[in-house]
Amino acid sequence: MPVSTWFREEIKGLVRARYMAKGGYLDDTMLKGESSAGTVKYPVGGGRLEMYELTGAISKVQPGNVSLDMVTLITRDYEAAVYFRMQDEKRMGPSLKAKLADDLTAAQRRKKDRIKLDALNSFATVGATTLTDAPTSIQTIGDGTGRVDILNAMQITDQISGAGSDQEAFWAIPNVWMSQLCMYKEFNNSDYAGPADLPFAKSTKTKKKTFNGVHIFTIPDEYFTYGTGAYAPGTPGFTGTGYLDTFAWTQDAIGSETWWDQENMTMEPLPDYEGTPYVCKVQLSSASIGILPEGVKRVRMLAIASAVRV
Repeated sequence: MPVSTWFREEIKGLVRARYMAKGGYLDDTMLKGESSAGTVKYPVGGGRLEMYELTGAISKVQPGNVSLDMVTLITRDYEAAVYFRMQDEKRMGPSLKAKLADDLTAAQRRKKDRIKLDALNSFATVGATTLTDAPTSIQTIGDGTGRVDILNAMQITDQISGAGSDQEAFWAIPNVWMSQLCMYKEFNNSDYAGPADLPFAKSTKTKKKTFNGVHIFTIPDEYFTYGTGAYAPGTPGFTGTGYLDTFAWTQDAIGSETWWDQENMTMEPLPDYEGTPYVCKVQLSSASIGILPEGVKRVRMLAIASAVRV
């Protein structure tokens, strides 16, 4: 056998992918709208009607106070793009195209998730600016110094149900928070009892539980960028110092609309570029906005690095 064959270079067929969030975890957990050219309006009825006692006299009725506010959402446009050389594709074959398609689709889905989380954070920070009736601010549960506890889930339900809502709540948390909650026997023995057709519910990798009427599920650490203990890109987990802001919401408390959703990669040659490279793209037109302050809770707890026994 010639010596040269001992040192033959081979390229394995599949392309390894660095770990990152695949996205799309929060799809269908918020209220969709009927969009017209990217503009959605959510009417919010307020005021309060009460019964009054009849006096027996012929007199005018005592009308109640009814208000109608309008929350307007305008979608914004986004795209992700990448170039690749025809020569690279010839070397790598279909696996390179599949890798690029998966990465671009994941980028688009992550952006949809990020738009929703940014809307929750903005709503919790600014409150409702277009509503007539109180409340217009978001309640914050916790001060950021304590570990996450099953009492937090109870408080979410107590406050939302106490306001008069009969809807279930969703609460997205880091994996390490789920591990901490599972230290409680009553929580660990609970099962997920929410909608089965949601993206996070169909994922076998997503941990999910329903406790006290709150559907609690995990999303990757990179989504938790709110708070002094926010995730730092390229690091494993959290430092254990500072706090994280997470959010719980009912489906009708946050509006989310995707007017244009093109997550399947387009691939076009560029003949006026040297070597005729390809440009690959995905696009998105989407936005989210807070509607009902009483249906959203900000949960601020310690950015723990690991779970401890309780």
